[in-house]
Amino acid sequence: MTTLVLGMDVGGTSSRAVVTDLTGRVMGRGVGGGGNPISRGIGPAMAAIRDALEQALAGVDGVAVDRNAVQGNVIGAAGFGAGTAHEALAQVWRELGMPGEPVVAGDIEVAFASGTDALDGSVLIGGTGAVAGSIAGGRPGAVADGLGWLLGDHGSGFWVGREAVRRALSPRADLADPLFEQVAVRLTGRSEVDRSTFIAAAYAAEPVRLSELAGVVVAAADAGSAVAEAILSAAADELVATLAQVRDAGETTVVVLGGGLLGTPLLNGLVTERIEDGWPGSQVTHTGSGVGGAAWLAARSLGVDLPADLHATLTAPGPTC
Repeated sequence: MTTLVLGMDVGGTSSRAVVTDLTGRVMGRGVGGGGNPISRGIGPAMAAIRDALEQALAGVDGVAVDRNAVQGNVIGAAGFGAGTAHEALAQVWRELGMPGEPVVAGDIEVAFASGTDALDGSVLIGGTGAVAGSIAGGRPGAVADGLGWLLGDHGSGFWVGREAVRRALSPRADLADPLFEQVAVRLTGRSEVDRSTFIAAAYAAEPVRLSELAGVVVAAADAGSAVAEAILSAAADELVATLAQVRDAGETTVVVLGGGLLGTPLLNGLVTERIEDGWPGSQVTHTGSGVGGAAWLAARSLGVDLPADLHATLTAPGPTC
């Protein structure tokens, strides 16, 4: 019987599952809706996870996965503890006839594993939110930020969008800078608005929706907006300050960067420069396939010799899911 592993990357907007053998050959894959039990609710989250699992277990080319051959699994997800959500996941696992119990790993652990096969290092995520974490001996350690828009997320997409609005409302704003008109259009649909209208528009939507303005800032910076460039430079400072909370001075282990905002060339370059200055000799790499990272953790947990290229095969964009 061929040994198989199952990996899942469960997020707020989608849930991905993959089943592979220990050479990285994909035996099944599936995609469902958002599976975060906090943002989606336990019922809808479990339905999305079940959907992705059922697709993956149906196999490829009409050949169903032998469920008893799945010897390792890792479910990369946030929002699962030892309480109701985890119990619901275990129930789904049993109903699908899967062996053993589902193994839940935090999103920081999976993000790190998607970018490196090292056992020690740090990960910094900059997307809608922002978080940094340390990994030691393959296990997650200290975590900084990840506190959401109200308490933290410094340097995140939300932070960048909010900063754009704040600078537009400053009495010293250089209104000739193209960023401000673009932010006004995105918020109100008009290029010229008064202060009260601008403020009202910013408060009209859910707070986290300000993160959508991050794309406006990135595009404006690429087009030469000095204000947008300054915002992204400040965001880089915030992100690296968060990283410093979980990374010792003089450390030279790998740093994995991830998240949509940190994937943009300008911010990525600014953050990478600061890391190279602050921690000379450190390798900086980037997250790969999250579901592949989970599958890698599942394979590594088996404690057997693995092919040297397995990590690269599983985490490369595309093949796993």
